[in-house]
Formats: sequence, C-alpha cells, structure tokens
Amino acid sequence: MVNRILVLFFCIHFFSGYNFAQNFSKIDSTIQSEIDQKNIAGGVALIMHKGELVYDKAFGYADIKQQIPMTTSSIFRIASQTKAIVSIAFLQLVDQHKIGLDDPIEKYIPTFKNQQVAQLQGDSIILVPKNRSITPRDLLSHQSGISSVDEFPQFSALYSKFNLNKSLNSDFINLEVEVNQIAKMPLVHQPGARFSYGLSTNVIGRLVELISKQSLDVYLTEHIFKPLKMSDTYFYLPKDKQKRLVKLYSKFGKDSLMELAVNEANVNYPLIEKHTYFSAIGGLVSTTHDYLKFLNCLLNDGKYANEKKLINKSILEIFWTNQLGDKTFIFGGIKSQNNFGLGVGITTKDGTKINNASIGSFFWGGAFNTAYMVDKKRKLITLFYFQRTPFVLPPLLSKLEKMTINIIDKQY
Repeated sequence: MVNRILVLFFCIHFFSGYNFAQNFSKIDSTIQSEIDQKNIAGGVALIMHKGELVYDKAFGYADIKQQIPMTTSSIFRIASQTKAIVSIAFLQLVDQHKIGLDDPIEKYIPTFKNQQVAQLQGDSIILVPKNRSITPRDLLSHQSGISSVDEFPQFSALYSKFNLNKSLNSDFINLEVEVNQIAKMPLVHQPGARFSYGLSTNVIGRLVELISKQSLDVYLTEHIFKPLKMSDTYFYLPKDKQKRLVKLYSKFGKDSLMELAVNEANVNYPLIEKHTYFSAIGGLVSTTHDYLKFLNCLLNDGKYANEKKLINKSILEIFWTNQLGDKTFIFGGIKSQNNFGLGVGITTKDGTKINNASIGSFFWGGAFNTAYMVDKKRKLITLFYFQRTPFVLPPLLSKLEKMTINIIDKQY
C-alpha cells in the first residue's frame, strides 16, 4: 500500500512538472524561431509568478563569432531600464523628505533659473520665457520640456550646439557638466505641456548626487544594489565580468546578423575604465536575475529580505500612478495607448489589448531590445532580454508577454 502511494506521488509530481514545462513550449519555439530567422543571436527569458520562479531560460549565443552560448547569467546593456532604478533612488530621497516632487529644480540647480523655451516661427527658432519652473515630477514623468534630438529633430541645430545630440554621451566628464549644458539649452516645449522622452532622467540623477552628496554610482550601489544583492549591475563592468557582456548585433540583409563595430553607437561603453560619467537615462548593464530582484521588491511594496524596506508603499503608489492626466505618452512620434507614472509606463484599459496585462501594470524596456513587465494584479513579472539594434523588437516583446499571460491564466 505504501509503495502504491509512493508511485502515485511520483507520477503526480513528475507529470505535473512535465505538463508545466510543456505549457511554456510556445515561448521556447517563438524565441528559437527568431534565432533561426537570424533576427536575434540569442536571448534570456525569465518569468516569476506569485513569488515563484516558473521559467528561466537562455537561448542561442552571446557571441556568435566566438561561439559563446547565452546563459541566464549573461550581462546585457539594459539602456532605458536604468530609468526606473534611478527614479526609485530619487523617490527614496523624497520618502526621506529631503526634496519634494513639486519643488522648483532651480532651488537645487540654479543654472535652470533663466532657461527659456524654443519655438519654431517659420524657418526660424525664437525663444520665449517659461510659464513656470520645472519640477522633479515633470522630470520623472518626462513632461519637463527636456527631450532628445530623436523626438524633436526640428531642433537638431540646438542639440548639436549644446553637444546634446548623442545618446549615452561619454563626451561629458560627469553628470554635473552635462546637466549644466541641459540647463543652458532652451526647452523644446513649456513644462507640463506634453510627454517628451529624453534627457530628463539625467537631471534626476544629478539631483540624487547633489542631495545625497554621493556620485550616482555610489548611491545606487549603497542604497539599491547592495541591499537587494544585485551583484551584476553596474555602469562600468569590472574586468572579471567583462567577458559576460553580450555582443550587440544588427540585421544584415535577410539572412545574417552583424556584430556592431566598437566605434558604432559607442557599444563598448560598459567596458570603459575609470570613467566618472554615469548615464541616468541608460548607462546600466545587468542580468535578468538582478533586475528581477529590483522588480520583485517593488511588487512586494518596497520590502525585501526579512521585511526590510527599500522604499515606503505610499511613495510607490505615486510611482505607478498615471501622471499624464488624459494624455498618453508619445514615443518616436507615435502616441501610445498607455500612460506614464514617475519613471515607468502604466497599462490603461486600452493598453490591455497590447499584451493582456492588467490595468495598472507597469513596464518599460531598453533601446537594445530588453523589456520588463510587472502585472501587480496577477503578481507576475516577465523579463525578456535580447541585444539587437535598432529598437525593432517591441512586437516580439509584447507577443512574449501576451503569451506568458495566456499561459499563466490557463494554468492558474
């Protein structure tokens, strides 16, 4: 009788595990198909549901030429996923009442006091006064009027004049120098007028430095990375971890991928030594496991090991609450169906059609085609990381998120 019970237990355990694995086979085949079509070299996919790691897989190659397989500990350029981390760092200081979300930023950086606003008049650019001061809330929600040349090509001459026409601009020695340049350049619209993606988070990074009296890398290490044991997240990789950095590829013709040369798009910026410039808009590298620790802490209302708090729930409620009113965010000139909080995209009723995420889910991604999504209602976190340029994989990333949600909903 005991043996029959043991056999029954084994069968239930084994086959339930087998069926569970089979349920995620669509994700396997979808990613493998992208590799077979030479759209990506490889990638990593990670899914956590209700605190349990239910899927954690690597595919393809981190380096095609050297035939280095992708692993779940491969290190990726996470680009704009940096913004959520820096936003939480700033909100920690708000939580401590060291700065207010609606303070005028010239209170901390006086060079912003006399900033003007650029307007097109025919073929000319004229300058007009600001209607009001920029606030940290404007910066975090990308409504400051500080944007990028990609979003406002009509002002390309201004961006070039102030040397603000490059992403991840390592020409600056540090954030202080860059932010002073940002303050000198006219805004591309009045504060609060609309969402315009770009350089705002670098100003947030500089405010973190000024208030904490620490460089941004030191602050993030001491107040986020060490507490959460994010041991593979850096601006610049130490030598013993540099081999784990995934190569960056671009599609070449119909049937091949080409590794980007070192001088293209500054692809090797994580390998620079002894640099003091820390890009708050997109300079971090990380792994899916490290970033999961960060997202899981947020999903757990800011709590981590032994009920310690990274940040209070009351501040997080603002972080993932729409800050745009009836406006949507605009990216690449295209209006989204979603809204934006204080550093993350927020799923709306219309936005649920994209990937079936619950209303109020938060998400974002990086320019090299990485993405995360946190469905608070389902207690679901997804991370899909690839290294491809340009930013052409959002349909794939959304498809994988939607596929995951459908699998989770059927199983649970």
